[in-house]
Amino acid sequence: MPGSYVMIAVSDSGTGMAPDVMTNVFEPFFTTKRQGTGLGLSMVFGFLKQSGGYIDAYSEPGLGTTFRLYLPRAEENAAVPTAAAEPNKHLATRHETVLVVEDNDAIRRVVVRQLIELGYQVLEAASGAAALDVLTERKVDLLFTDIVMPGRIDGRELANLVTERWPSVKIVLTSGFPQVRNNAEGRAEDIGNLRLLTKPYRRTDLERVIRQALRS
Repeated sequence: MPGSYVMIAVSDSGTGMAPDVMTNVFEPFFTTKRQGTGLGLSMVFGFLKQSGGYIDAYSEPGLGTTFRLYLPRAEENAAVPTAAAEPNKHLATRHETVLVVEDNDAIRRVVVRQLIELGYQVLEAASGAAALDVLTERKVDLLFTDIVMPGRIDGRELANLVTERWPSVKIVLTSGFPQVRNNAEGRAEDIGNLRLLTKPYRRTDLERVIRQALRS
C-alpha cells in the first residue's frame, strides 16, 4: 500500500506455522490451540484496517514467525482526517432483529459487530436468563446462541424455551465442542426452526446461516 508508515515487527523463535495455517491466521475464531477464542489476531487485523494500516506475517515451520504491523505515519500538525462513511449495501434489505447470546464478552462483541455491519438490528445478552428478559421486552426475529454457557439455562435449554414461548423466532446454535455439536445436530431434526453453526466459522459462514435461517 502506498504511503508513509511506521512499522512494528514482532518475532518469536517458536514452532512456526504451516502454509494452510497462515492462510487463515487472521480469520475470526480460527485457532490451533485447545483453549482460546481465536480472536486475537483478527482483532489486531481489524484495528489496523480501521486505522488505515495493515499487517503481514512471515513464518517457517521450525524457525518461528514474524508479524509486521504498519501504521500510517502522522505528519506534524496534520489535521485528523475524517473518514467518509461507506454505505452498507445490506442495510436496504435487512431489517430483522438478531439476539446474540454469548457469555464470552470478546466473542460476543465480534459477532455483534459483524451482524451490525451486515445490516441487522442486534440485541445482546450474556446468559440464557438475560436472553429471556430481552425476548420478553423486545421483538426478535432470530436467536443466535452459544450452546455451552454457565447457569441453569444453556443454549439448548434456551432454544427449547424460545420454541415453546415464541415459536416464530428462528434459532441458530453455535459451539466449538465436538460432543456438543453432535448432540445439537441430532436435535436439529426435532426443532424445525433450529440450525447449527460450528466454531470456528468465518463471517461469510455467519452471513449465510443467518440468512438461511431467516428465510426458512
